[in-house]
Amino acid sequence: MGAESFDEVYPLLATFDGGGLPRDDWRLMLFDYPWASGPCRGFGLYDGAKPVGFLGTIFSTRRIQGREERVCNFSSWIVKDEYRGSSVMMMRPLVAQLPEYTLVGHTPIPTTIAVFSRLGFQTLESEELLLPALPSPRQALRALRGSFACSARSLEEELGEEERTFYRNLSYARARHLLLRRGDRRCYLVARLGRRKGMRVAELLYIGDRAFFWENHLLAQAAFAVTMGAVALAVDRRFADGFSTPYAVRRPKPRIYRPSRPDIPPVAIDGLYSELMML
Repeated sequence: MGAESFDEVYPLLATFDGGGLPRDDWRLMLFDYPWASGPCRGFGLYDGAKPVGFLGTIFSTRRIQGREERVCNFSSWIVKDEYRGSSVMMMRPLVAQLPEYTLVGHTPIPTTIAVFSRLGFQTLESEELLLPALPSPRQALRALRGSFACSARSLEEELGEEERTFYRNLSYARARHLLLRRGDRRCYLVARLGRRKGMRVAELLYIGDRAFFWENHLLAQAAFAVTMGAVALAVDRRFADGFSTPYAVRRPKPRIYRPSRPDIPPVAIDGLYSELMML
């Protein structure tokens, strides 16, 4: 299914997730994103000539462990109620036609995870950590010694080539791009605004330097409080491995993936170039 299929698929998308995403945003997220070539933009389920189901595909090429890897984040799996029994028919061609891609599902429905496991998918994530603003004196002092930048000019000037490309490709309205600074070190962060029990939360989609982030996460919290009004940070637990998070609150957050190679670990997969940037 190519970009020309958007108009016939949009009525399905308009019913997805309460129909809150504008038409042009659906087109940009799933059909007109400019960074990946190729005709495929998703898989459809048809009753005759009428689309009754859709599974979107967002392709990208990422550098993982020093190699160029092809990634497909799938999104917006929607099937009309009377055709739900045929839902898996869209997953099978995704797996069969893209064996050289790492396939990622950031928001699987828990009841479908068993289906994904039979198709070779593994656990990418099971929990997220909510980080409240409860700093130790040392963390507070470290935060006061740092700064952050969020202007387009600063990001264009200070980011390295790869991260500058992320910024240029993914400057969506819902995403926030920040550069933390302390001394001669930098950490690029990308987050989206979410809510947890009515609280505004910055959901981290990308962490450029994990060691710097965990040493200075209070600075990150202050930066997202200023730019997004967020009162806490949400971080997938895999990005905290090896770091102390004594005050974090754990919440279920299932994510799945099917790596193209067995040596691609979960921590190598982030939330960029995915539905999380806009939904």
